[in-house]
Amino acid sequence: MSDGPDDTPDGPPATYTARVRVTSPLTSAPTRVRRSVPQEIDESTAIGEIYMQSLIRSQLRAALTVALTLVLSVGALPLTFMAFDTVTEFRVLGVPAPWLILGVAVYPGLFALGWVYIRQAEKAERDFAELVQPGRDDG
Repeated sequence: MSDGPDDTPDGPPATYTARVRVTSPLTSAPTRVRRSVPQEIDESTAIGEIYMQSLIRSQLRAALTVALTLVLSVGALPLTFMAFDTVTEFRVLGVPAPWLILGVAVYPGLFALGWVYIRQAEKAERDFAELVQPGRDDG
């Protein structure tokens, strides 16, 4: 039976060499500096570009939604007037209905679409500002 883990029963005891230091190959790698979102944007890093593209994309989506709604609603009016002669023949106080629709009734709809767009764009900007500077209170 052996006296220790390195002793062999038939030979001399094992000899020890100098200590060996084992290190990770990543210890010589530079430490990762954590940047804030404003720094990422200011320095135009890839992550900062992604943040800016997300803001631009959300505002573009709002603009395209409003533009598509406008085209489908107001743009469809001439087609409606052409398809239904009764609409073009109808008069209110002697004024043809298409004139009233295009000259008066369209504007509240345009106002509503503008209001919706501004609300969506401001919400996207507030969300972006909250992402860039968490805890900031805009009022």
